[in-house]
Amino acid sequence: MTTVSKRIFTLFCLALLALAPLRAAQGQGRLNLIRDAEIENTIRTFVTPIWKAAGLDPSAVEIMIVQDNSLNAFVAGGQRIFINTGLIMRTETPNQLIGVLAHETGHIAGGHLARMQEELNNLSTMQILEMILGAGAMAGGAVSGGGTGGPGPTGPGKTPVPGSVLAFLHYSQTQESSADQAAITFLQRTEQSPKGALQFLRLLQRDERMLIGRRDPYLTTHPLTPDRIATFEEAVAHSPYANTPDSPKFLDMHHRMVAKLMGFITPASALQHFQEGDRSVQARYARAIALYRSGGLGSALLTLDGLLKEMPNDPYFHELRGQMLFENGRAAESVASYRRAVQLLPGIGVVKIDFARALLETNQPDNDREAVRNLEQAAQTESGSFDLWRLSSVGYARLNNPGMTSLARAEMAILRGNRSEAQAHAAAAERQLQAGTPAWQRAQDIKAYIKSRPRKN
Repeated sequence: MTTVSKRIFTLFCLALLALAPLRAAQGQGRLNLIRDAEIENTIRTFVTPIWKAAGLDPSAVEIMIVQDNSLNAFVAGGQRIFINTGLIMRTETPNQLIGVLAHETGHIAGGHLARMQEELNNLSTMQILEMILGAGAMAGGAVSGGGTGGPGPTGPGKTPVPGSVLAFLHYSQTQESSADQAAITFLQRTEQSPKGALQFLRLLQRDERMLIGRRDPYLTTHPLTPDRIATFEEAVAHSPYANTPDSPKFLDMHHRMVAKLMGFITPASALQHFQEGDRSVQARYARAIALYRSGGLGSALLTLDGLLKEMPNDPYFHELRGQMLFENGRAAESVASYRRAVQLLPGIGVVKIDFARALLETNQPDNDREAVRNLEQAAQTESGSFDLWRLSSVGYARLNNPGMTSLARAEMAILRGNRSEAQAHAAAAERQLQAGTPAWQRAQDIKAYIKSRPRKN
């Protein structure tokens, strides 16, 4: 699929995701989502002032990391910001990443997803089909060199474009321009420079020139990058905060995040980039991860233990050590590292899930009980995690608690979209659990939820 048709197809995906946020979160065959407590916390720390400036509740905004090399970020499924690893790794400073995410925050604050859905709802089925077919035709026109000159999208050398498509694309362009203006406002309110956004747009422009070449300005869902650059150039020229530097703390966090992603995603490149003579924290961190990903567990642990000796209370080093050991068949040894990570990050559910997984792997009754306690705590923030409920069903079964086992299996079935299985497990949980308890009420809620959902033909 060409770049142009991908962009238009994405609009339909986003509209559908707005209606099915649960599937978006699970990424069933659509997105390769990754979870990492440190990366999520780093991004949240960077963007929380922006969210507050936009009038959003930071606790209601979700960060979703997509393992994808392309430079992209988007909003879908309510207040969820999806960020590609490729985008994160290409940013050179925290301010660049903050500028991008300020733009995405503008979409949330402006209610653009809901309005986009309204625009789609205003189209008839035939118009939507026309739009889809038009996307393919436009893609063909772009590939065949449908020119960039002229006053409009039709005419000699142009691919005829359905009017409904143009109206929708114009609406999307307006949203993008509005999000840019909102980003500038949020950066101003938080006394941050708009220069990072400008720098990133220039990077994007270089990529566009290499990948796309000429394209019709009418056949894109975003304003042309030069137009966006001009907007941010003006913002930089008038901002009293244009030369405000990133804080040393933010720079350290950004360096670590990028190094960590490089170590996990491109270990060979990480080992080449971060040479042995580089003794910075981020370099040793990246090397430890890259060595472990390349099969050199012994060297990886040696490097990581050196970091832990200097920073014994760094929770992410302990978490990584637990992961290294667990994934190399040493679950019992990983427990101590995971336990320390949980002690240092008591409110982070995703770490508790990994800790519980390691505990259950040891197959010891005391560890089973500790695993279930951690999973119950993690459920307060990670109720949409399939792994949480899968591990919970194992733990409850080992503790001979059939009611909670059935309830956990009902939760799993909901996340898989299996209505009949969820209904059966919820009914079993309702029979097995004590009436009036929160778990019993949850089983009833699941049954009522399934009954209220319209069946697909």
